Amino acid sequence: MLTRDATVINITIIANGKSSAVETAAGLSLLDILRTNNYTVYAPCGGKGTCGKCNVDVKGEGITLACTYYPDRDIDLYLPGKNEAAILTSQTEFLEDLPLHLGLSNYSGLRPYGAAIDIGTTSVVIYFVNLLTGQIKGVAAFLNPQGIYGADVITRITYCQSRKEGLRELQQTIIRGINAELDTFARKEKITSDDLERIIVAGNTTMLHLLLGVDPLSIGLAPFKPKFTDRQEITGRTIGLHTHPDADVITLPCISAYVGADIVAGLAALKAPVRNYLFLDIGTNGEIALVKGETIFTCAAAAGPAFEGANITCGMGAVSGAISVFTGEDDYTVIGNTAPTGICGSGIFDIVAYLLDHDVVDETGLMHDTFLIHQQNNVRVTQQDIREIQLAKSAIYSGIRILMNIAELSYDGIDALYLAGGFGNYINIDSAIRIGLLPRELKGKMFPIGNSAGIGALQALRSDAFEKKIDNVLGRARYIELSYEDDFPMEFALNMSFSERTFDAP
Repeated sequence: MLTRDATVINITIIANGKSSAVETAAGLSLLDILRTNNYTVYAPCGGKGTCGKCNVDVKGEGITLACTYYPDRDIDLYLPGKNEAAILTSQTEFLEDLPLHLGLSNYSGLRPYGAAIDIGTTSVVIYFVNLLTGQIKGVAAFLNPQGIYGADVITRITYCQSRKEGLRELQQTIIRGINAELDTFARKEKITSDDLERIIVAGNTTMLHLLLGVDPLSIGLAPFKPKFTDRQEITGRTIGLHTHPDADVITLPCISAYVGADIVAGLAALKAPVRNYLFLDIGTNGEIALVKGETIFTCAAAAGPAFEGANITCGMGAVSGAISVFTGEDDYTVIGNTAPTGICGSGIFDIVAYLLDHDVVDETGLMHDTFLIHQQNNVRVTQQDIREIQLAKSAIYSGIRILMNIAELSYDGIDALYLAGGFGNYINIDSAIRIGLLPRELKGKMFPIGNSAGIGALQALRSDAFEKKIDNVLGRARYIELSYEDDFPMEFALNMSFSERTFDAP
């Protein structure tokens, strides 16, 4: 117990759905407080602030690093669950963590900072870095505010064309969202906008076009040729970012219209100890890469936004109130430890797997009655929801099969499957296999690696050497447009079923 003359801070800690309270004094980092109270927080750099993996969620403030956060008031704190903690460990094992190595020495200020930004269709993650020490000083994550204009890239491209100021609206919306986080960080760190001198951005091809205010129409029309795929370099003032006016703002290169800089950054950051492997980023789109020796076969499967909660009756993002884990009608986990108000992507996978196992849904996807989960809030799964999941999972699985056929690889020839992206963090692999999203043949070889795109952008921010890794990926990549593949319609039709298929080696 603290003495009465000490400043007492009360911290409510929520971990794995259970809540507890600790008292502490001001002046200690959250990491030290948690360690003192026997909580395990993954911090492979020992609390130096260089790895960016001791992520915790402070209620009302969002994601922060435990080693650099010094509470000065009572707070509620959410710790990563067991699955998320395991993924952070995988990030250390499978993703690059390069030391600071920048050739730039002509910063304008004495305290230069940078930001690595991963702009996803659904969410945005920003890493803030001290460019003199390489230390990660903060992490921010928020839902992409462009979501009000459409859940997927095609809807947003259409919005740009249907409104005279559509492109500008979408650009200004994401700029405002990023600027809000830049301003918040500057206040916390007691710096000015002029101290932010280097910005690296990863994202899918459409998100980068919208950020830079470049018309994305050609991405949505055959032959799907974006206005740019190469690295873009502008200044902060060009697009109105709250940075130094002459700050370097760099978007990482893309492979094609639908395999963007997020996939390039993730592949470049991956330290795969095997020669042949699959890399899968499941989100609003499903980007797939199959690495066979020196060749990287890539494609994008139009899975739609079902996995992100859109197009699902009670679907929602992975935010407070969402069912994220489901093992039975009275046995489920809700983000934020509250009453459920909806279902996020990982939750819907578990629910569909449960319904299949209990013969509520048959192998064709037929469900006679709506499945009610929480009566008071009317959280439910409908027949149309099942159909949406069938369409989405078939697109992903069929994309995997097409790449395998082109590469002339059987499942026996694939050594690992790496699940990238925020969604890959949380899905139950057994559920994903049960519904036919992931191949059962690779069970035991699947490794969630978390936000590889964000980590890739972070490495590009901290080290000039990472550019060679990106160039290596681009030089090896071969893009496959699934809509041009004769076998894709048949694969898609066959994979709609929830029954398992068996395959001979190609």
